[in-house]
Amino acid sequence: MEMKTNFNIGERIHELRVNSGLSQEKLALRANITTTYLGLLERNLKNPTVKVIEQICNQLNISLSNFFSSSPVPEKSEDAISMQIITQISDKSEEEKLLILQIIKDISRLCDLSKRQALETMQKDTAEKDNIF
Repeated sequence: MEMKTNFNIGERIHELRVNSGLSQEKLALRANITTTYLGLLERNLKNPTVKVIEQICNQLNISLSNFFSSSPVPEKSEDAISMQIITQISDKSEEEKLLILQIIKDISRLCDLSKRQALETMQKDTAEKDNIF
């Protein structure tokens, strides 16, 4: 029985990220790592810790064992809300769909920015409390 000895972590991260429809920036933000670091991981220029792989897996909704599995991770089926959104825009023109898509992207960026600012505020508050004690 031939055993595969090399596992390409960067390639696997890239594959799973693309299959999930996430940009490097979005996955990095969600996994609490920098976009630059994620890019280095995907190009196998850096080796992640198990903790970082776990953070990435959590954001991709897969287990560590699925990450290291050689079989493909099954694609997520569309949830009910996504299907409602698709139904709502199905009769719109291409121009209207592009406008709606841009609005959704803008809202998503604002939500991500809000999360980032909240995290930074929490970290700052924690650091200030640590300095008090």
